[in-house]
Amino acid sequence: MLIILLLILAAALGVLGLIVKVAVGVALGIFLGFALVAWLVAWRVRRTLFGSRPPRWRRVRGSTVEVLDHRDPR
Repeated sequence: MLIILLLILAAALGVLGLIVKVAVGVALGIFLGFALVAWLVAWRVRRTLFGSRPPRWRRVRGSTVEVLDHRDPR
């Protein structure tokens, strides 16, 4: 009952829009923070399980010979 009276009073005073905007901003911030933390945890788990990427090898189609991409230093 008290919450309904507070909502009616806020609507009558014109601050209901501000309250809703602040609530949406807080909810959006919490959601984006959670998404960022979830992405970081997934990245760390993937990196722990699979390690860093191996050196890139070039493979010629139709050939069983692998060539390391190493340029001549001269």
